[in-house]
Amino acid sequence: MSATYFKKFMKCEADALDCLQKPRETTSTALIIGNYLHSWFQGEEPHEQFIADNKDMLFTKNGKKRADTVKCDAMIERLEKDKLFNFFYQNDQCQKEVVLSGTIAETEWKARIDCLNIEKGYFCDLKTTADLHKRYWSKDKHSWVSFIDAYNYALQMIVYKKLLQQKYHKPFNCYIFAVDKTAVPGIAAIEMPIEDMLPQLDVIRDYMPRVKAIMNGEEEPESCGICDFCKSNQPLTGFINPRQLLID
Repeated sequence: MSATYFKKFMKCEADALDCLQKPRETTSTALIIGNYLHSWFQGEEPHEQFIADNKDMLFTKNGKKRADTVKCDAMIERLEKDKLFNFFYQNDQCQKEVVLSGTIAETEWKARIDCLNIEKGYFCDLKTTADLHKRYWSKDKHSWVSFIDAYNYALQMIVYKKLLQQKYHKPFNCYIFAVDKTAVPGIAAIEMPIEDMLPQLDVIRDYMPRVKAIMNGEEEPESCGICDFCKSNQPLTGFINPRQLLID
């Protein structure tokens, strides 16, 4: 299990199961650009390899950088000139793209951490987002939330934190460095509150038995009805009231 797939199950069980059974090659612009930025901070060789593997997505046929690639270069430049980012993320003691494994809720988990400083006891995750200050409506909280809450990064971070503590037997602080895609890229250094992360462990423990049952074919997955997979595959089963088209 991974945080990415667990969150997929939380969002739509039918889509998550289909992804596991029929792995999809995701080539969305947002993902490619996010990985382009990540590869830059891994080093010259990984970055050049990423460009070679994704040249058509990053460059036009005449060899010019696409608009999204140019925008990502500006995002990279914005991060690189920040002293706090460089102190934590570009520290000589830091390891990049660290693979971890361990057990949570009687299940084997794997994770890949963007930046890890074992000596100082912290890890960093690098996030890109449309706009740092964009609001998202949460139907669970019945309120507007930040992109951090909208994408449930607290769950992802507590998984990393638990796996690190299992391996190294010491506490780790969790930091997110975020950069947005606005005309003038904004950046933020975010320390994840433990009070936001800990409840997600209960979510994992409570929901994991159902995830396992679905993966083992013992339970039927539920469809969310609104994701791309459901829109492509869900048949009409009858007539609905117009009010049912509203999404909280």
